[in-house]
Amino acid sequence: MATSSDVATIRLQRYLSLPLVQRCKEIATLIEESSTTELQHVFPILIDSLFGTTDNIGWGLHSITYKKNLQEYETLCNFLNPLGPVFSLCYKLLPDCYLKYNFPVSYLPVKIRSMLEEGVIPPFYLDKIREDQGIRTVTALNMNPFEYYIFHFAYHLTNPWLQVQQQENVWVNWETVYVQLAHCYLYHFLPRDNSPVLPIIGPYIRRTPQRKVVQSPDLKRDYYRLQSPRLLRTSILSPESMLSPNSASTVPQQQCLPQVWRSETVVQVFLDFWLEYTEDDQLNSRLGTSYSASIPRRHSIHSGEHIRLVRAFIKTLHEFANSAIGDKSAMDELKRIILPSVQGKIYTFLRKAIHHWPLDSSFRLILEAWLSFIQPWRYFPGITYTKEGKLEEEERGKIHDVYRWMPFIAHNLLAYTAIFQQLLPRFMRTDLVAPKNALMLFRVTKVFSQPYLAKIICEVENHMDDIGISRSRVSTNQWASIVRQQILELEGPTYQYVPMFSTATISQVVCLLSTIKQSHLTATSLIDALEQKRKNRRFLLAIWELFNGEDYSSDDISIEERRRVPIYLANAQQQLIEIFEINVEEIPQVAIEADQEYHESILSTSFCHQSQMDSSLDTSKPGVFVPVQQDRQTCKYIEYLGDPELQPVRSNECAFLVRNLYKLCTYINMKYRHKIPGLYYRRGFLGSICRQILQPPTTVVKLSKRTQNGLSGSSEERIPPRLSLRPLANYSLLTTLTLGLFIVWLTNFGVSMFFGFVFCIWFVYILIRATLESWRSMDVHRATILHAIH
Repeated sequence: MATSSDVATIRLQRYLSLPLVQRCKEIATLIEESSTTELQHVFPILIDSLFGTTDNIGWGLHSITYKKNLQEYETLCNFLNPLGPVFSLCYKLLPDCYLKYNFPVSYLPVKIRSMLEEGVIPPFYLDKIREDQGIRTVTALNMNPFEYYIFHFAYHLTNPWLQVQQQENVWVNWETVYVQLAHCYLYHFLPRDNSPVLPIIGPYIRRTPQRKVVQSPDLKRDYYRLQSPRLLRTSILSPESMLSPNSASTVPQQQCLPQVWRSETVVQVFLDFWLEYTEDDQLNSRLGTSYSASIPRRHSIHSGEHIRLVRAFIKTLHEFANSAIGDKSAMDELKRIILPSVQGKIYTFLRKAIHHWPLDSSFRLILEAWLSFIQPWRYFPGITYTKEGKLEEEERGKIHDVYRWMPFIAHNLLAYTAIFQQLLPRFMRTDLVAPKNALMLFRVTKVFSQPYLAKIICEVENHMDDIGISRSRVSTNQWASIVRQQILELEGPTYQYVPMFSTATISQVVCLLSTIKQSHLTATSLIDALEQKRKNRRFLLAIWELFNGEDYSSDDISIEERRRVPIYLANAQQQLIEIFEINVEEIPQVAIEADQEYHESILSTSFCHQSQMDSSLDTSKPGVFVPVQQDRQTCKYIEYLGDPELQPVRSNECAFLVRNLYKLCTYINMKYRHKIPGLYYRRGFLGSICRQILQPPTTVVKLSKRTQNGLSGSSEERIPPRLSLRPLANYSLLTTLTLGLFIVWLTNFGVSMFFGFVFCIWFVYILIRATLESWRSMDVHRATILHAIH
């Protein structure tokens, strides 16, 4: 006889096969109606189905977007929000401290996994370890329901199976359910208004077993370089602290403790999963072979969705830390120490990501994350976001209290200086004539040119010795020892620190100034050439652009965007001179001219697009011009080799008519497929008329396609004579007919008479063409006979 738990499990399995909206509704009812005993077995099945494990993508959290799937998007957000049915299920199961769920170790980040293999257990994972008694190795982590959900949610962003199967463009597909939920979790569990984390639950007792931690100096030092042992002290997290008579907290510890452990879990798990950056050589050397064969390799370059969430995580940490009020509660203690606990790992992630990122416009994602990290004053609760108040926006990006922010800058000096020096050669290799790249350079120089920032960095560096990490000299300045310790922990003892305002750095800045000047000249001359080209363009293209949008200077950059480039570069140049106090007269005056090769390349690319516009005005051309990068060739004419009736809808055709006329012709061609070829090949004058109406036989090419057995070979297919009405969908013809109907309406002629007149003109045209074809065929036949006689 089936138990109530079996019945609940069967109901869940049946609901999982329903459409998404109905599925969420039925499962929410099941959670509300079932008891805790019944839900214990339902919970892991639901989580595995929701996030997917190895060979599926779960419920599509990374593919469902607000614009494309509004109903599914809202349903999932309500179902998974911090006060929704799934979290209600977690809180129902949470009071049972012996109820644990196994999270596979193979899902953990590489660094955490390798430490567990060596026996070095991070304190945060100490109470979650489950060992296999037979082989004495860690196989899984025991977690309560809340931790089990948060671990699965964080892993869902870095799941390598999703990277293999994901078909959407990861650079634009970021308005997803997953991104929205991540923002909700960050704002809910890291409150910035000093409100409690809802719902308020009873204290959760952590059962930490007594175990001996293996001492591995190399791995242990590497781990502590990335994060602190634990965000909060054990005394604050222990249940005994609730009963402490000396507690000076203004908030009862019974309410504060549950807030803290949930908030700490969210921060620690997101930090470990989202801010891991491991190169391939480290992955091969540090990770054992026990896990590498079971999961696919992750990409070294993270998706746009991932980097955007990293930036949101950094901004939320700043806002959360800046909202501390000093009431000595456990939550306030978490706000006070949260940034010192995580800033090392954030720096390491940003530095490695910047080093490996390709030279393209997507670099702005990781650049904005870095700029958010080094500007905590932008996320101070005293300054709010406004759309109209530009003055307030400018004030939000400036340092007003030097003494408040100087400790943060000193504790994160490498994030300012080392990464800035890392960016200098990158910007010298980047195409600064491109608007997005010029804007990135301007954003960086604008941040470092704000008041006090350069002076604070210079003051901290002035108290450091030449080596920067030497312990032989004792400095009286408090910041010098802090920076030396930071360098040792984050970069190691062999790292040679180069001051930001040293001669070597200034020399690189001077080289960058030369690159900026050349790019400025190239951008200015390019704009002049495009403007001249715009004035000399043909009248027909001007009309085409009037109805199809603005004119283009290259593949996706308008002239208006091009005009902003010299402004960005001029401001960046002036800001660099002011930051490093460079005397313009001391800069070597080399002969800098506009890059003519680049200039001609952009203009020829623009020609490709004008040629493409020309071809779109003429339906007789089967191909288009497309931009390519092959030797010095910038565009190429691509011809369509498939069925002409299946060509993509052109810009001068009505898509609705193209599709429906194709369906009509397909029906007629299939119904009379035996009679149409006979009419087309018929001799005499009637055959000539049919050949003017029907399309001639065509040979099309079927290219090779990828199949399960490899690539299929290319082949040719001959299409017989057929009827085609696609020319009737041309906007030119439709405009002419509309104009004719308007004239008929003004002159009080009937519509049927107008269409009869049009048909007569068309039929006379066909008869003339058929007659000319008969004469040509007779001339050819007569010439053949004469040739045979002679």
